[in-house]
Amino acid sequence: MGLKVMGWVAIAALATTVHAETVLERVLASYDAVQNVSCEIRRDTPLPDGGTLRMLSRVYFQRPDRLHVENYSPVKRRIVCDGAVFRSYTEGASQGFSRPVEELNEDMLRNLRMVPGSAANLLEVLAGTPEVPLEPTEEFPVRAGYDNGKSFAVLSLDAQGRLARFEIYGSAAMTDLQTRTEFSAFQEVAPGAWIACRQQATITIQGMERTETTRVDNIVANGEIPASLFEAGPFFAGVEFVDSFEKIANGL
Repeated sequence: MGLKVMGWVAIAALATTVHAETVLERVLASYDAVQNVSCEIRRDTPLPDGGTLRMLSRVYFQRPDRLHVENYSPVKRRIVCDGAVFRSYTEGASQGFSRPVEELNEDMLRNLRMVPGSAANLLEVLAGTPEVPLEPTEEFPVRAGYDNGKSFAVLSLDAQGRLARFEIYGSAAMTDLQTRTEFSAFQEVAPGAWIACRQQATITIQGMERTETTRVDNIVANGEIPASLFEAGPFFAGVEFVDSFEKIANGL
């Protein structure tokens, strides 16, 4: 093979490597088509006494860094972020919490910027973790694992390329399942962007299982959202804000 031909082969191989996309990156990239979202989210967690703890909220999301969340239960709380400042207030509290977006920690930024109802909050923490190809199954033709040295996460995609199952094991041996989330009732909210309107998580702790079911209702993506929803002033009349959760907890 001539040097020129070998050179083109090397360039093609390099290009393939550079542009290779992991399963994780593919799923996360699908959410890029969503610029804004409005929806209702309900999360039910069974209690030991036979009751159910229900989290119910209405969410408005818009890139970049605009968010409005109204929690109705188990506590009444409102979050408004106008793109520059994040504010949160729980009904009955003496003060609210406020902090510039640029000073939020990684967890808060992740929750602020994730598409509501998506699996981004589960997946983004795996960014940069080496991917391990796994054997496909009849139900999940695409499977991939991610070992961060502390746990082993497994992503399983269905025939349509949608994330249908997310699992975390204690190790790559995959013999000690810790959590499993099943995604179903999919809705394509934008081209190639799927939101699972039913998500059931099972957490295993010391041999005991706990389930949590999340439902996403009335979801609309890339529609019209009133700009006034991201203006904090009208929603927090008379509320004093501090940049400290400790002060709020202590009523200072």
